[in-house]
Amino acid sequence: MKTLSLVVPVFNSPDLARAVLAHLDELKRAAAASDFTLVETIFVDDGSAEPLALEAAPEVVVLRNEVNRGKGFSVRRGACAAKGAWVLMSDVDLSAPLGEFAKLAPYYEAWIVSGSRYGRPGMPLRRKFLSWLFHQSVRLAGVKDIHDTQCGFKLFRMDKMRAVFDVQRTARFSFDVELIRRVQRAGGSVVEVPVEWQGGVRSSLRLFPDAPRMLWDLLKITLEK
Repeated sequence: MKTLSLVVPVFNSPDLARAVLAHLDELKRAAAASDFTLVETIFVDDGSAEPLALEAAPEVVVLRNEVNRGKGFSVRRGACAAKGAWVLMSDVDLSAPLGEFAKLAPYYEAWIVSGSRYGRPGMPLRRKFLSWLFHQSVRLAGVKDIHDTQCGFKLFRMDKMRAVFDVQRTARFSFDVELIRRVQRAGGSVVEVPVEWQGGVRSSLRLFPDAPRMLWDLLKITLEK
């Protein structure tokens, strides 16, 4: 059995965090069918106004950032604290159902298995334009052959990724780009896998100031040697 930790960044969404707990059996079944066992679920509370409080359970861990540090910082903290040999990162709103792990699992030998929303219908025109602009910037940053770097559903192989997380610098939404770029430059493998995407119930991403900040982070990633 391959051990799996689920890492979920949370910001001011205790109701969604409790909903994740209600769907863990879905992940456990998908994991077991692929010869994985879920050993823990780690919520990283990114400085919520009210500290995240969940019913105590031996396989549920809550880590708290005393101030808001960003999604990238929170995923890094959770992944580096994980016991599992693999880490599944999921957005707290479960836009990708946890059962979609079954689609990522066959590629477990890759350093990163990245869920993808590429080509999904129904995206508003403004969002499509921003997505296109971001993708062009990602290509300039040196990321190759990945259409959707920002999907919040990824599997990390920690014997390879721990060293990558250790040198991660991007704390907010562009952290995925940095991780993928570092892996590709190190000769590691990144596999993109289409997943069901139900659309975010709630998003902490704001057009301003987050979009300019993401582009600034991408510029810094691009300029890094």
